[in-house]
Amino acid sequence: MKELLEKRNALLDELDGVLAKAQEEKRAFEDAEISRVKEVKEEIRKIDESIKLEEEVRSLEKMNPVVNEGKNEAEVRALEEAKEERAFIDFIKGDVRALDVASNGAVIPKSIANKVIDKVINISPLLSEVEMFKVAADLVFPIYDYTQHTTAYATEFTDLTASGGVFTQITLKNNIIGTLTKIGKSLINRSEIDVAGYIVNAIAKSIALFMENELIKGAGGTGKLNGLAQIGAGQITTGATTLVIDPAELVSFQMKVPQALQGNAKWLMHPQTLAYIQSLKATTGQFLMGTNLSENGLFMLLGKEVMVSDAMPQIGAGALEIFYGDFSGLYVKMTNDVQIQVLQELYATQYAIGVAAFSEVDSAIVEVQKLIAYKGK
Repeated sequence: MKELLEKRNALLDELDGVLAKAQEEKRAFEDAEISRVKEVKEEIRKIDESIKLEEEVRSLEKMNPVVNEGKNEAEVRALEEAKEERAFIDFIKGDVRALDVASNGAVIPKSIANKVIDKVINISPLLSEVEMFKVAADLVFPIYDYTQHTTAYATEFTDLTASGGVFTQITLKNNIIGTLTKIGKSLINRSEIDVAGYIVNAIAKSIALFMENELIKGAGGTGKLNGLAQIGAGQITTGATTLVIDPAELVSFQMKVPQALQGNAKWLMHPQTLAYIQSLKATTGQFLMGTNLSENGLFMLLGKEVMVSDAMPQIGAGALEIFYGDFSGLYVKMTNDVQIQVLQELYATQYAIGVAAFSEVDSAIVEVQKLIAYKGK
């Protein structure tokens, strides 16, 4: 189709040239020009028909075989996934030679890889809040500093002063992460064990813990993720007292996120930091943050849900103890599939197999106004 479109554009350029020449010379079309215009129009008509037919052919879909008659799309897909999982387990056990052999390993079916992605998102509360892009190519986000774009009173016959606002950009690339799980064959040979589920969960938990840590502490640089720790200095509030978090400071701190962005805002802190805040009491002995430690089964603080993570720094001098805001301001790029291979021979002498998983990820705070941080003094 690309070649057809290029040819069509070239023919249109030719018509434009004929028309421009006649207008420049202020004359009617010559016989040769009229004949050529008709030929070009016919060629364009044929190209348009070819493009239309090609699009129609591509839109046609193959019909499911009769064996799936009476089943809806979800049921058919479930049967296909079950078949793939059985083939995967049979291969691990050595009942079949290979699924798709490559480099002393075998590529796991896509249905298994998709489950790994799903498990990662469910395990990590932060991952479920960020703005996720499941693409392989680099992503470039233009950023405009609107604070440098000024509006002022204008006077007739007086020039306006140009604003100094400029565009910058943030690029998310492909940083490779990997995890390796070893599984004893004695476990695999037990029919009562959900082998596929065990592998998926083991890999998912490992990736989730790594991603959680990097999305919080990531220092950036070549081949590494930019985490919340890279938040700009203008978005950081420093506590007034060493190793103390004052309730009044939290109230003021929360209001530094613009009201328009408060709708999906949440807190992120270490479990011990939340315990410290929830235990604060007045001189009368009453809890300052309310008598209820939870609401609807969730930790709540000043009307907003609290996410807790062991990867967050605990209360300490200079530590970014608390993050608050709409965490969709943190952008994460992850390839659509986790690339997984089964290593049969590498651990054969240990009566075990290995399952290696790789993914390509990157992250950065793109919408800076959505997030703020509280820093211990």
